Amino acid sequence: MKKLINFAVVLLAFVSLSGCGSPKAVPVDINGNWQITELTGLEEGVILEGTSFQFDAEGGVFTAFLGCNTISGNYVFEDPSITFSDIVRTEMQCENMNSEELFCFLMEQVTNATVTEEGFLQLKSAEEEVLITLTKVEEVEIVVEEQGEEVVEEQTETPAEN
Repeated sequence: MKKLINFAVVLLAFVSLSGCGSPKAVPVDINGNWQITELTGLEEGVILEGTSFQFDAEGGVFTAFLGCNTISGNYVFEDPSITFSDIVRTEMQCENMNSEELFCFLMEQVTNATVTEEGFLQLKSAEEEVLITLTKVEEVEIVVEEQGEEVVEEQTETPAEN
């Protein structure tokens, strides 16, 4: 009887401890609108204002804007692996296109994506070097009343600067 009780205790302890592993990573949801906040290698003092990056998970396409040309292409995301392909951009000539040139160069090197505890999306190289950092842009609904009718407009709100 004592052996049966000991066996039951060991079995119960094993079953209890088998659920104690490392927690599973939360899946990364990259779909939606992001703001480009940092590019590795960008000259000091260059501010990335008015930038945008949009992932469309349904179509597997992305669109980016850094102030001059629209950059777009395809992507395949299998958390954490991400690959970009068929990258194209409009051909407008603007005064300073350094950040845009750097962005396109970095996009070719991106192999994976992770989200930090602070909510930044980091696009990284195979060597785990952070190449591009993005911040999620929250979408808010604004209700406007016009002549007794309710009209709903979608508007995006850029994240507050810390």
